[in-house]
Amino acid sequence: MKRLIFYIILMSASIYLALIYRNGAFLNIFYGSIFILLFLIVLNIISIYHTDISINTPQNVVQTGKKIIVEIILNNRGIIPTGRIGVFIKSVNSYTSKKEVTRFYVSADAGSSIITKCYYNAKTPGNIEFCIKKAWSEDYLGILRLPVFKHDKYEHTVMVIPVLYKVPVYITQTVNDNIYENDNAPNIFTAPDSIENGDIRQYIPGDSFKNIHWKLSAKSGELVSRQKYSTASHIALFFICPGRIDNAYKKRRFIQAVLSISTSLVSNGCIHYICWYNEKDNSITRYIVKQESDSYCFVQEGINIIINKKNTDKDADWIRNMYISQYNVKNYIPFIAINTKFELFADGKKIIQYDFKDLKNSIGKTEIVL
Repeated sequence: MKRLIFYIILMSASIYLALIYRNGAFLNIFYGSIFILLFLIVLNIISIYHTDISINTPQNVVQTGKKIIVEIILNNRGIIPTGRIGVFIKSVNSYTSKKEVTRFYVSADAGSSIITKCYYNAKTPGNIEFCIKKAWSEDYLGILRLPVFKHDKYEHTVMVIPVLYKVPVYITQTVNDNIYENDNAPNIFTAPDSIENGDIRQYIPGDSFKNIHWKLSAKSGELVSRQKYSTASHIALFFICPGRIDNAYKKRRFIQAVLSISTSLVSNGCIHYICWYNEKDNSITRYIVKQESDSYCFVQEGINIIINKKNTDKDADWIRNMYISQYNVKNYIPFIAINTKFELFADGKKIIQYDFKDLKNSIGKTEIVL
């Protein structure tokens, strides 16, 4: 904008001096500045016509405290280089509803494609949606900006999960797999689409390093893990008791505690259901967890249902009885439960109250026995 104002002042001064002093040199400067401006506009329009912009998020899941990579892909199919192109990327956190617009500048040579990596701080658990809000192309002198219409209008979602801690788990009871296979009640969530080729998938933070396929990782340049489904016959219920948490810090800690327990269960071969009460439908919602990455789906929607300011506190026995009634459970199934006071129950008995301020040390003190 400053350059455009300066250019207009220059043109105005040249025509003013040409008229006052009747000097042809100043008049030529005026006509020349108009020609240059029109020439730059034409070049910019041609460049925009042959340019398209898209973004990509190579990471599906990122832990808090890590960097989220957003790739800006600029494809120039024309025979002239692009000017400076500004890309405005909007990010929205589904958990905090916080919106941010960040501006980046890119450019590309004639007939080339470039990928520019941008980095965002993952501070809060939840889904962050990235999209291109708008894009502008500047001429070579940076005088005028014209909008770029050929850009990716789709939203790309990255799931941010908290840092997970290991919970000691000891399995003592075994229940046949048909307990959950014969129960046809549907899950409301689907697991992240992380399977790429057969038994190989992209590495997700929290995966065991023992499962990393190092040879394929070296070839592809990115970490990939072996896709493994648990063949253990252990099955359990993990009840999340509804309640009220007004403090944002405690909410993040609650998510951290739930996911730490769930991933610790499945890493010990314990398939389980994460279950919670949906007050809107007056029913129990559940999601089966067979592998570590399945637990991450809980961040997408379940946490917003549980930690609602209008929720009424429910205890572990209440949600368990409702589950038995709704799903017509006849056999005994071991269960654990956690409420919004960070109290952990096993088979109805309180075993510990976690200190949410020192969750890392508190969560490893007591062993979960099933």
